[in-house]
Amino acid sequence: MGSVDVLSLLVSANPVELERDFDSRVITSIVKPPIVVRLDGAGFGKALRDFTWPRDERVHRALLRAAMELMRTFSGEYALVISDEINVFLLSYMPFNGREYKLVSSMAGLASAIVSNALNRVLYFDARVIPLNDSCHDVARYMLYRVRVGFNNYHVEIAQRSRAVPPESTPHIVDVIKALGGPRLTWESLGTCLVRARVELEGVDKRSGERVRYVRRRIIERNPIDVINELNRCGSNVQ
Repeated sequence: MGSVDVLSLLVSANPVELERDFDSRVITSIVKPPIVVRLDGAGFGKALRDFTWPRDERVHRALLRAAMELMRTFSGEYALVISDEINVFLLSYMPFNGREYKLVSSMAGLASAIVSNALNRVLYFDARVIPLNDSCHDVARYMLYRVRVGFNNYHVEIAQRSRAVPPESTPHIVDVIKALGGPRLTWESLGTCLVRARVELEGVDKRSGERVRYVRRRIIERNPIDVINELNRCGSNVQ
């Protein structure tokens, strides 16, 4: 195609009309808080097959790093990291005026970049939005749901791999734990919760030189079970 033909083709196209047409076809859902965005690692088992099985602390720390950055960037109140997933709770502020496609694509992209860089692997996440009924009890119920799934998967994987239970069977979790000689209540099975909390710090007053105490909001790590129990007492923010 000659240069004149290319120019003719480009000039004849009306960008305003094309924009109006194709923008009208964009599938857009508007979401309102409170919600949780769940990011699931895609193909992590294969990409990280040379890491410690079934849970590697290096992977967990990389996911926590991503979760903390997601909380900072998108004003999350909590995050739950377990197995290869990151759950970020947006309970009051909604970025992008609630446009779901921008929210999930931005969060998945940021998490993928951070975790890939930390682990020196090409890794990516898919993401979905789950509406919550409130900023308290439903947050606790959702956290319990994801911890329960991670807890179950961890113990079943270990039991099957060690032949404590038949590899082709999936007994009830109570029987699995009995076969293993008891539960393993660590970050491997329970995950880690990140919480925005008020933290008392100590410093020096620049004018007087005296030591002073002040309070700041910080993102800290917590045991998910402790957070779930506190939320079940209906405190929407963990202090």
